[in-house]
Amino acid sequence: MELSKYIKSESVELNRSAIRFADYNPRKLSDESRKTLKRGIKKFGLVGGIVVNKRTGLTVVSGHQRLSVMDELQKFPDNDYRIRVDVIDVDEKQEKELNILMNNPNAQGSWDFDALARIVPDIDWKDAGLTDADLNMIGVDYLLQTEEENSIADALSDMMAPVTEQSEADKAAKQLERAEKVAHMKEVKQQVKENAQKQAENMDAYVMLSFDTYEAKAAFCERFGYDPDMKFIKGEVFDEQVERID
Repeated sequence: MELSKYIKSESVELNRSAIRFADYNPRKLSDESRKTLKRGIKKFGLVGGIVVNKRTGLTVVSGHQRLSVMDELQKFPDNDYRIRVDVIDVDEKQEKELNILMNNPNAQGSWDFDALARIVPDIDWKDAGLTDADLNMIGVDYLLQTEEENSIADALSDMMAPVTEQSEADKAAKQLERAEKVAHMKEVKQQVKENAQKQAENMDAYVMLSFDTYEAKAAFCERFGYDPDMKFIKGEVFDEQVERID
């Protein structure tokens, strides 16, 4: 069977030093997003092709951020590592069009939040690149990981990097630990919710009096033994005054 006529690239291995970034690349990556990408590459490897254009001197068309993270992990340029890329041969105008198209959300799909919500409990959502905002949007009902927990998770991931296999018993233990953690998160979330409700109730425990004239206010204050110039009176003090008058 012949290769599809729509396949326009060739997969080859090159030295990293042969490839150059596009100086016009309009894409940027926040520190948090870079951290997420790095975490994913460390766990899964470099999955998905980096596209370079032969006609413009092996300029990167797609994959700038992934290549940048790979450079960091491989300690480039001190280490000139080998990498597999997809090579195309187009003019500079088409190269720029592809650079935008291959990173453009308008040319990509959108999430089915109901389907995504069913998947999230079965995965490590941080490793999938999801954020707390994503989980809120999806409607997943458990407390999100803190930055401290994320740092611990990253440290553990680094420690476990040399391990290539894991027994079924270890996997079961990990799943149990995660289930216990989720249960604890739910409990903490409920406590936070209850405390917030109590604070809201306490904010309603006051009453405001309004007088037409200063003389009316002064008469009221003198009736209960307060300075007419006071603007705030604590409730427990007022109760004591009422009991004394009674």
